[in-house]
Amino acid sequence: MRTGEIIAERTTGWTNAERVELAHVVDELRPSARHLTDILDWIDDLAARDGARPGDVLAAPALRTALASGVSAPERLKRWKEALRRLRYPRLSAREEAVAGAIRALALDRTTSIEPPPALEGGVVTVSIRARSAAELAAALARIGDRLARGDIERLFALLEEA
Repeated sequence: MRTGEIIAERTTGWTNAERVELAHVVDELRPSARHLTDILDWIDDLAARDGARPGDVLAAPALRTALASGVSAPERLKRWKEALRRLRYPRLSAREEAVAGAIRALALDRTTSIEPPPALEGGVVTVSIRARSAAELAAALARIGDRLARGDIERLFALLEEA
């Protein structure tokens, strides 16, 4: 289905001004049909949840900021959809920020990274260590061991369990 057909089919209950605003967003971001369907699903969900009009959702400051960013259309689409996702899933977004903060608080260096699971589902983190020598590896393992002993990593897993 083409973009115009999707918009016509999905926006029958929208005002003309709301359709114009959506057309502006589509012109700026050039989403694929799949992305457009996701966008419309999330706008409908937000409007229903908040008792708002689709135009109110489209007028959200976070969405306007993402749309006005001076980056390429694909990057703006990514940022705009992420802003829409944060609006659609505020508790998940807050939890993701808390987990990211807990990882930053570990203060691991560039050789070590901890990645949470996608969408915080499954509770399994990925730990990566990049070492050029046995000494670098030993230092990275010692930092991780120190964070385990202090309980910092346990706090990270507690946050993941709450998600």
